[in-house]
Amino acid sequence: MKYLHKGSQSQERLDALLSFGKSTSEDIKAALSDYLVRGISKTNAATLNGVPGPNFTRALKRLEVVAGKFENALEIEWYSQRQNMKLELIKERIDALLIELNLLLANESFSDAEWETHNDRIVKRLDLEINHIGTSKRTTENEHVFLAEAYGEVLKILENKDEQVDEKFIDCIDVLEYWKSQTPI
Repeated sequence: MKYLHKGSQSQERLDALLSFGKSTSEDIKAALSDYLVRGISKTNAATLNGVPGPNFTRALKRLEVVAGKFENALEIEWYSQRQNMKLELIKERIDALLIELNLLLANESFSDAEWETHNDRIVKRLDLEINHIGTSKRTTENEHVFLAEAYGEVLKILENKDEQVDEKFIDCIDVLEYWKSQTPI
């Protein structure tokens, strides 16, 4: 893949890339700067700085290899940061569900029908979220490992028709607290 194009680099980035590669003469550095930073054609950049064309091309190819390694390192770092951000969001989503369940449990005036309505609403929402995690192209591995698993366990509890809703909510809180403690951030 080609990373370096005419006029595509800042001088700071070019200096950083040059610092990772083999030592390069000042005339080749100037020619690379004219081409990559100022946007002058390859031929003119080499000629203006007294660099033979083949030497300029060879230096550009070496710098392209360095740029590829640099981009790969940035991509790995970006992926790691994205995963960490997703873990934070997973914890926030689990916290939101915990708060919701605790608030519902605090209200002792619900009728059985109202408890069932809240239970069914949460089941529908979790079903949608699990389906989204399973089908979204933007879903991360952590969402599959933690959120989908946690929500799946909660759904099993909530879908059990043999238990009282308030008892199911208490069991769900225990499951969510466990999964929250397992999230590595």
